[in-house]
Amino acid sequence: MSLAQLHHTTPGPGLAAVSPGVPSDIQQAAEQLFGYVPPQGTPPHPTPAEVDRLPTAFALTALPDGSLLLGHTAPTAAGPVGLTVHTHAVHLPHGARLPDDVPPVYCWGAPQWARTAPEGGVPKPVAAFTPARELSRASLTAFAASRVPWLAAFFAEVRALVADPSGPPLVVVERDPVAVARWLALATTALPPVEAHRLTFTTYTRAPVHGHRISGMLPEDYAALDAPDRYRVVDCSAAPPPPHTVPDLWARLCARVWLAGAPGLFKETAHAPDPGCLAAAAVRTGVQVDAEARAVAARWIAAAGPTVEAAELAAFVTALSAAADQSDPVEAPALTGLREALRGRLPVEELEPLTATALTAAIRTDMPRLPFLYAGDLGPSLRDRLASRLRSDIRRGLTDPDAPPLGRPLALLRIAETLGVDHADLLPELTARAARAVFADPATAAGIEEVRGTLAGTPSVRNAVVDQLDALAAQDPPAGCRVLAAMTLEVDRFTAPHLLLCSLPVPEGDLVAAVEGLLRTAGLSPMTSPEALGTAVRRVWPNTAPTGDEARRLLAATGSDTHRTAGTLPLLLRAALDAHPDDEAVGLLANDLLKAFPSDLTTRDRAALGLLLYTDRLGTPAEGTEWVRHLTDHAAASAPVPEALRARAERALAHRLLAGNADDIAELSDLARSGDPALLFTYAKVAGEEPALQRLRTDPAYAAACFRDWSSHPGATPEWDETRRSLLTTVFRPVVRALPFEEVQQIERLLAAHRAPLAEEFREANQGRLTRLTRGLTQRGRRRTSQP
Repeated sequence: MSLAQLHHTTPGPGLAAVSPGVPSDIQQAAEQLFGYVPPQGTPPHPTPAEVDRLPTAFALTALPDGSLLLGHTAPTAAGPVGLTVHTHAVHLPHGARLPDDVPPVYCWGAPQWARTAPEGGVPKPVAAFTPARELSRASLTAFAASRVPWLAAFFAEVRALVADPSGPPLVVVERDPVAVARWLALATTALPPVEAHRLTFTTYTRAPVHGHRISGMLPEDYAALDAPDRYRVVDCSAAPPPPHTVPDLWARLCARVWLAGAPGLFKETAHAPDPGCLAAAAVRTGVQVDAEARAVAARWIAAAGPTVEAAELAAFVTALSAAADQSDPVEAPALTGLREALRGRLPVEELEPLTATALTAAIRTDMPRLPFLYAGDLGPSLRDRLASRLRSDIRRGLTDPDAPPLGRPLALLRIAETLGVDHADLLPELTARAARAVFADPATAAGIEEVRGTLAGTPSVRNAVVDQLDALAAQDPPAGCRVLAAMTLEVDRFTAPHLLLCSLPVPEGDLVAAVEGLLRTAGLSPMTSPEALGTAVRRVWPNTAPTGDEARRLLAATGSDTHRTAGTLPLLLRAALDAHPDDEAVGLLANDLLKAFPSDLTTRDRAALGLLLYTDRLGTPAEGTEWVRHLTDHAAASAPVPEALRARAERALAHRLLAGNADDIAELSDLARSGDPALLFTYAKVAGEEPALQRLRTDPAYAAACFRDWSSHPGATPEWDETRRSLLTTVFRPVVRALPFEEVQQIERLLAAHRAPLAEEFREANQGRLTRLTRGLTQRGRRRTSQP
């Protein structure tokens, strides 16, 4: 089969020869492309020697119909009319390729290119072109070595050209067009075949024309270009650029492959455009590539592993293990991922080098996720060498105060145990940190693979962590329950009694019985394991305190020594001091606590319990006198008084003073003269509550006593005057005005029997006239008595 040829000589009338069958429109389009402008400074009538030195233009040009024209244009002679130039071209219809799929640029310098028109106007048949030795593999490898500063950048520009066909073309500036042909050979060899066969170019031009994607130019011609910024450029005539890393990984790989003299890798990996395939082939064959390329290669092999033959896998693993940078943070995760992907696909002895390399890289780069290491992954000799090599790195990682408590430290502990690196001295602090982190957020901890691995294996580490978790569960059983809900832990009464109690459901019904039921189910006795009693109690009352009766029963069930060891005294104190005002058993509880813990209670605790006992004595024969003073003294010794106890004491005093007894006038005087805002506020509040109001409505004697009390001790303190006026105005008056006339008369008679002027003032107040009793009522007083 002969290629379709065209010959054109300048000067001349047109095409000098055309193969039969070349369409006329192709001939016309080709004639527009044939032309040659000699370099600047060429004499009008060069000598034969000067003609031989003029550059040859070798070009692949796209025609409008999508076909290609591969042409060789060379000056051949100089005569009276000027320079004679001959163009020999072949036409490649759309989709057609050169014989043997030879990329067009490799036809440069072939002896088949004619320098004159064929005799008789008929082209001689040409079946194929023979590449010149300037484009041999050895020649191109040597050329790549001579252009190292520009090599990776050139491939990056080529890739950009292919990715964006409408983008700016590339200009390669060289002093010799032969070098441009070599650049083109480097590029087309590296490109996928489809791209390589359609990459248009010219090795020489004075100005980029005809849509060539790559144009070779001489330095002086490039310098004379208008708007050179419209082009990409690789200028090898200038000083080499400073060393820098080209971001494009594929470009860097192409440079490394050519420098290694291994262009066959491009053909081997042409089926896979992913740079990872080329990177993997380069690593396997010993081409020196950078850490990012090795990482990409490792990830590609990990993903493509099932399709790669075992022999190639083994060769790749051996080469990668030897070449890997064990301190590169980019490469380390890829090594670990590859090792995990190949586990089970290669024998352990073939995977050993990668296991050691990945482990070393992961530890030395502070990689968050460390590879899981089983005892059988490494032979004894390599394991010992790794232990010696990594001992300081592992221990440094274990003692890093900034490292998160979960994840990496636990993985390092597991690795230390597998390799035999001593770490017993570090175990307590590390496991304590890990346990605290698990306790703080068990749901997150359960999702961390290293935590699951630690709790499922690595006995010494697991046991230490569980022991720490058990100690924390004793202090915070609800949190212990959350830990057990989030993760599976095997616990028993010997290794983790507190966690065991957290794993059991709380029996329903009587709460004291529930404590006993928890301990019984767990096989624990409060006498032999008093700490377990504390955990059981905190499980039953996680957020509240027992009632007074429950606390008394708890104390009686085991005695003070057990509760002292169990650490439940604070809970029993809370049961007494934070009790609801209606809890009638807390006084008895206070007495029990004072007797059971004489040396364990603080001065404040004893004072608070004393206040509780005194409060319970009000209204009994043991109440004594000077209630306000006694209550105030107890409260001062108990400071800060628990709010529930303070409210209980103040309400008890208020109820006692509002009892309506005539003999309590001295105690009321103490209240009035105290001016204590809290006591007066509680007194007014209780007086306005429904029980007191109901008694005012139904008991004339009580109503008379209240009028007497709230009319007494005027001027004792401003606070008392404000309180009593408010009570007369907002509490007493509305009730009395709603009473039947007969009951009002009865109240008046009772007041008259006590003191005649008091009855007169009651009469005047009841008639709606202001008296000295209500005069001066302030807005502040109204606000105070209306508070809830």
